[in-house]
Amino acid sequence: MLALMVGLGAYTARPLFGNNEQVVEVTIRDFQFVTKQPVLRMGWPTIIRIRNEDKERHDFGSTMFEGIPAKIERDGVIVYGRGLSGVYLDAKRDATIQFEMSRPGRHEFRCSIHPNMKGEFLLLNVEAV
Repeated sequence: MLALMVGLGAYTARPLFGNNEQVVEVTIRDFQFVTKQPVLRMGWPTIIRIRNEDKERHDFGSTMFEGIPAKIERDGVIVYGRGLSGVYLDAKRDATIQFEMSRPGRHEFRCSIHPNMKGEFLLLNVEAV
């Protein structure tokens, strides 16, 4: 299982999807999620860029996006809403999910097509010193 560790500082109000975004890169390769990311902060706009390098269709979904404003862009189509659970990616395609990290705790992400593909976001609620 792959884990994304998310560290937090003090909450700073910032506009959703504005400047100072934090970016997580997720590559799907050989039926695994491979991630690259900075230390993430709660309350900041977050962009997850997902690229499927496999020859199979995959899903990237997480409870992290449920019930909060989110934007998913794939193949030139943009979907806005609350309760978005993720995105399906055909072979050699990519997508972007934008939202604001707002709920501490463990949030699994997975491929619903291939149940062995999963990882987690760990968002800790820690105040800056």
